[in-house]
Amino acid sequence: MLRHAISHAKLMRESNDCVRAALRSSDMREQLIAQRILENPSIWTQWEQEHSSLMRQLANCGVRPAQVAALKHATLRLVHGKALFEHLRSDGIRGSERTLVMAHFRPGRSYDNAVVSEHNVYLKKSCSYLCAQHLGIEVVQDPAFIDPIPRYEELYAEYFAMYCGSVVQADEADSEQRALLPLLKRQLSEYRWAILDPRRAQPFLRRESKLRLASGDTQRLPAVKSRPARHS
Repeated sequence: MLRHAISHAKLMRESNDCVRAALRSSDMREQLIAQRILENPSIWTQWEQEHSSLMRQLANCGVRPAQVAALKHATLRLVHGKALFEHLRSDGIRGSERTLVMAHFRPGRSYDNAVVSEHNVYLKKSCSYLCAQHLGIEVVQDPAFIDPIPRYEELYAEYFAMYCGSVVQADEADSEQRALLPLLKRQLSEYRWAILDPRRAQPFLRRESKLRLASGDTQRLPAVKSRPARHS
């Protein structure tokens, strides 16, 4: 028998609990995202409205399998949506390089306006991503949210950084790096397929796990903890 989809009210309740729990997270990045969202009433209101709309789409799926699939799609979109400012921040992009990157992705806008706007987008998308991961791991208990979704996020960050490098440096010295872009894009497509169709992707996931283990790129992943059933 197919299980009913989780209600909008429960999705929002779990999400709000997740944001507040992030304030006590051992991950300083999660702490900072939660602090920035909660300390600014305007940003909080914007985030809550946008996240509520996203959760409404999930709640309208009707049955749990369709809802889980929609949650995966939404999570991947959030990875993409937060990538620009995350790249600027994590990779320490400054000066003329940052200006070129912003002009490429946000043409027609002043630099200062684009950076402020993109930072707000990053905070909201990152906050929703934390909530989506929480919903995937703790509520619907789908293993894809433990792996391979985090691996997809890593690969997308690598792809995005390399793409931005090709935008700001067009000389022949970077031709080899640009040649890697199609390969990374193919890897992303394979991981996306594995996330959305895990049953058929099991051989691929086992192969990838062995390759990452051999290269020292795999760490022990936390097990999905079962929680007492709660009514939607």
